[in-house]
Amino acid sequence: MVSLENLLLYVPLAGLLVMLPGPDFALITRISLAEGRGSGQAAACGVALGIMVHTSAAMLGISAVIAQSVTLFTLLRYAGAAYLFWMGLHALRAGREVTAAVVRHSGQDGEAQPVRGLRRRALRQGFLTNVLNPKAVVFFLTMLPQFLDPHAALWPQFLELGGIMALFCLGWYLLLAALLHRIRAIFARPAFQAWLHRLTGLIFIGFSFRLALEKI
Repeated sequence: MVSLENLLLYVPLAGLLVMLPGPDFALITRISLAEGRGSGQAAACGVALGIMVHTSAAMLGISAVIAQSVTLFTLLRYAGAAYLFWMGLHALRAGREVTAAVVRHSGQDGEAQPVRGLRRRALRQGFLTNVLNPKAVVFFLTMLPQFLDPHAALWPQFLELGGIMALFCLGWYLLLAALLHRIRAIFARPAFQAWLHRLTGLIFIGFSFRLALEKI
């Protein structure tokens, strides 16, 4: 188990890092406003699952192998950048399609009925956006060990710290999806939906170029 002293240092830092805007935040925002709370929360679950994958990779030493190999790390970086770029293109092209689905399936309470497979797709997008982020590999490889007790069993500590991060992430993005759902009716007009997809598409493309060009 992680010591109380380390937990008191780790918990507020983890909470702050989770709330910082990034690709996960942009994804949850777009999905929640365009497709509804259910899809937004499914994407949040995907992000949390991605964190547990990074935790397991760090615990098993896979992250260390990737970080020490220029080739593997570069491949992961470009894979993440390519996926973000694809997400950006998808957002740019899907505006009218998703807007029509929202309008067509709106219930009396303003909640859009999910298109078949919509939540599954949101879960997959949240998972891949997080898993393919090489910065997460560096984060879990460099940050988590600072809060570990080397004289105690390491894998339970890895799971504890990664679990805390995943729970924070899940709680924050579930809350974000619920809050965005409350104001979604205000922005349900097709014109705003199209604008939302264009804006988030450009943000994803911007993230992809930054990830591909910067040296981590």
